[in-house]
Amino acid sequence: MTNTDFIIGAYPCAPSFHQKGEQEEQAFWRELSDTPHIRGLEQPCLENLHPLGDEWLFRHTPGDWQIVVTAVMETMRRRGLNGAFGLASADEDQRKACVEFYRHLHQKIDAVNSRFPGKVIALEMQAAPQAGNACVDRATEAFSRSIREIAGWDWSCDLVLEHCDAMTGPSPRKGFLPLEQVLEVVKETDISLRINWARSAIEGRNTTLPLEHVKAALRAGKLGAVMFSGTTAQGEYGEWQDLHAPFSSFCAESLMTPEQAEALFTAASAATLKFSGIKLLEINANADVSHRIAILRDGISALNKATR
Repeated sequence: MTNTDFIIGAYPCAPSFHQKGEQEEQAFWRELSDTPHIRGLEQPCLENLHPLGDEWLFRHTPGDWQIVVTAVMETMRRRGLNGAFGLASADEDQRKACVEFYRHLHQKIDAVNSRFPGKVIALEMQAAPQAGNACVDRATEAFSRSIREIAGWDWSCDLVLEHCDAMTGPSPRKGFLPLEQVLEVVKETDISLRINWARSAIEGRNTTLPLEHVKAALRAGKLGAVMFSGTTAQGEYGEWQDLHAPFSSFCAESLMTPEQAEALFTAASAATLKFSGIKLLEINANADVSHRIAILRDGISALNKATR
């Protein structure tokens, strides 16, 4: 497999993630913009694509960078206010509220792609069930209704379902819909799957499940993307937490190694991936810009080795 450029979930490393000032934020994006092998960004969309606004982001990043929009950050923020919020929620009012949030994303993506054709290449969706309701069947049925509606809209980008650790796992973090049910719901649609290394590893509390999930999505003809976030069994990134730990080459406690990335890419080479990349977190709120950038550059380097 030849080297390619990657989608970078840089926002958890950005100073704004820790409510730092605009000057630091500018320096961060300036240094990231000078980094090779970047195809574009994974960006959360709350009201806007950046805490300082869409225009700010476009002004401080290269014009040819593409964007993968993720719904996860706003989904989790809203679930913090009401645990029933989600596309797979058996609470009908909160399911509809989540569909309305996706309508906002649809309008946002349309507006961006009207101005900059091809700028947003994909939307990452998440099958969030009602917190505290362990009924997989009800969650699956709710998710199916949400997907039927959303998939019927006219999208100017690809739709990609990000598998998060399942509600049936031994110690759920996100506790979303199991992979088998997700694959069943999307099989008659154009929606593909994105496997995130950490979210699969957390589900099984082992480092073998990410590869199994990639193979399962491949068998279903649904593998669309792979992204690499790490997790740890101990240390400052916690015990099997979904905190986007860097690769083991940068963070000694990380369970995610460049070799594991290579194994996933080797398996995924049978599919035509829409994108691949990293999403990594700077755990130290007071870290300087150079350390924040170093985490991401190490991740890009790991992926370059893995795809060589």
